[in-house]
Amino acid sequence: MDTRIPAGIIIVLLLSVSVTLPVSICKAWASTGETGIIDEEKALKKTLYVDKGDYIAATRLGEICWEKGKRKEAIRFFRKAAKINPEYPQPYFFIGRAYFFEKKPWKGMEQFRTFEKKMDVLVSMDESLEDFYVSCLHKMNYMYLTTKKYNDLMIGYRKIVELKPDDQRAHYNLAVCYYNYYHNRAFAYKELQKAIEIDTNRHLTNKAEFFIDYMRKNPDTRYTEDISFIEGE
Repeated sequence: MDTRIPAGIIIVLLLSVSVTLPVSICKAWASTGETGIIDEEKALKKTLYVDKGDYIAATRLGEICWEKGKRKEAIRFFRKAAKINPEYPQPYFFIGRAYFFEKKPWKGMEQFRTFEKKMDVLVSMDESLEDFYVSCLHKMNYMYLTTKKYNDLMIGYRKIVELKPDDQRAHYNLAVCYYNYYHNRAFAYKELQKAIEIDTNRHLTNKAEFFIDYMRKNPDTRYTEDISFIEGE
């Protein structure tokens, strides 16, 4: 099967989603004789020094280092967290993302699979983790898109709408996948209609309406056309 998406199709991803750990990450440390807030990184390192088994602090330190561009140090913290508690999901997501940045998507996908398995268990017990899980899935889908892993992209969006049926962007992106990858107009139309009904983002709703109009004017999905307007301004 041809896994290529025709040129001109750009899937809109929620790139601005912030992956924030949904847990308390360290104990409060008060600065003697000082006012103000102690730097989070220093506080976390102190936490980890006192309790070397604090995998949550190790994970957060890894995220902070990553945001500062210190990727090798970040990966060390993520691996430390995974070693301390192999059942804690978050480090696997961050390690997987690091592999994608290192141009090793096959290793990244292994980590993502582990992350998903462990998150599926947690979400089944605590629905409050769904938003965090969905934000990670969006990020993972971006990685799949950049490496042209379109089957995994489809699976990812299906999972998002299963977890969060009112995720307008996921429905829209799923429609683009159906139209481009499976050449299935009916399924694409169904997802676009859902995106329009949800209408949490008017700009995205407008793009879904434009997409439907395009499909009506271009009934054969096998032809590549310039529909860059779908990505939006």
